[in-house]
Amino acid sequence: MSPRSLPPFAAVLLAGGRSRRMGMDKGRLDWQGQPLWQVQLAKLAALQPEPLLLAARDGQSFATTEATVLHDPPGEDLGPLPAIARCLRSVGRPLLVLAVDMPMMTSDFIRAHLLGSETPALPSTASIGLAYVGEPLCALYTPAMLPLIEIALASGQRSLQRLWAHAAEQGVAQLIALDDTQRAFFHNMNTPEDLRAAEPNVMQAASQSSDTRITLTRIASGQAEILEDHVACEEPLEISVEGRSVAVVMRTPGHDRELAAGFLVSEGVVQKPRDILEISQCPSVGDAKGNIVDVLLGGATVDWASLTRHVFSASSCGLCGKTSIDAIFQRFSPVHAEWKVVPALIASLPDKLRAEQATFSKTGGLHACALFDLAGHLIVVREDVGRHNALDKVLGYGLLHDLLPFNQHILLLSGRVSFEMIQKALAGGIAIVAAISAPSSLAIEFAQEAGQTLIGFLRGQTMNVYTHGQRVAE
Repeated sequence: MSPRSLPPFAAVLLAGGRSRRMGMDKGRLDWQGQPLWQVQLAKLAALQPEPLLLAARDGQSFATTEATVLHDPPGEDLGPLPAIARCLRSVGRPLLVLAVDMPMMTSDFIRAHLLGSETPALPSTASIGLAYVGEPLCALYTPAMLPLIEIALASGQRSLQRLWAHAAEQGVAQLIALDDTQRAFFHNMNTPEDLRAAEPNVMQAASQSSDTRITLTRIASGQAEILEDHVACEEPLEISVEGRSVAVVMRTPGHDRELAAGFLVSEGVVQKPRDILEISQCPSVGDAKGNIVDVLLGGATVDWASLTRHVFSASSCGLCGKTSIDAIFQRFSPVHAEWKVVPALIASLPDKLRAEQATFSKTGGLHACALFDLAGHLIVVREDVGRHNALDKVLGYGLLHDLLPFNQHILLLSGRVSFEMIQKALAGGIAIVAAISAPSSLAIEFAQEAGQTLIGFLRGQTMNVYTHGQRVAE
């Protein structure tokens, strides 16, 4: 059931807490490259509430056109209940409440479990409030609860748990038991320790999860030695679009949102940030790792029959399901770049890439893709056990930061150049692709027809320019 099929509801992001234990405004924390309040507000906006509110304390400033900001009265410091009451009075309809410090909550979970599609306890009229036991800061409040809230405020009671218990007793709200698989979604951050504990699960930092320690035996000159070493991690990632599985890729964990976004760029599904409303990742719970991401599209049209790759996408695969160059040109136009770069600039790029390969320096087992501007400045580098995954992460970075097309950039690959790598580069609008290793014959053929400059065996001051060499000139 989508939000459109429910009775009208409003939503509010609670961002006015004092954050005393955190030591800074929690809404301003950096979360996956964005202020946390923006991340949370986008989750609510994806549900299409009417209206969308942001509750702030007096003096807080939020630059947003998506939501109406409601400030606390000057000097008020009474917790979230007064803000919820003001919002309920203002909207006069069911109110979805989300705290800014609950970053692992997703739009999909809210839609399924709080807006009614998977919660039979919620009446179709949405007249009864709904919350999980002990979790009142991601819950559905209703006007029927407002008299109880007013009584609580008048008597000086500020406890949300007590309010919900009373509302359930009065029959105007229902409390749902929380099972172990759902607890991670409600994880909230109150202290720097909470933030550090949450980061390995959701922050996009490949160095936190891209390698692991092992014990090995090294034999040299007949002598055996027990050593510890690092190896690159490889785990499956299932990419779903609007709840429908479209691919399973073997990848190095980290930057999974970028990987999913880049996959959809290279498949021709999305082109602009607005084409994606949200990318949510299942949190890690116990031994279950967050190896599923779901993409909620913002109006992009999906050809489901062609979206799934014809061949299982593994970290070592070569040609993955693209058998017709003509078919690709129906989706991606050849590049037309008139600019030039000097050979010395191209030759300087491998050293810059190696300096940024943190995990490769420890494991020796990862591919890397790096994007540079025409002055040789590094824009982004991504590592992965899969060459295609590393490039998808670069494309996803470009999409999520509204940098596509990369038509004033140079792509550098640490390994060999396959047909699909050139195809992905074309999806990103990249005119020069350079690699430290060799290209395949099909990659050369494709680059020639796509108008791309393809460089291989880039080592020291030497390089092989296979196609459109006019862009590499003194």
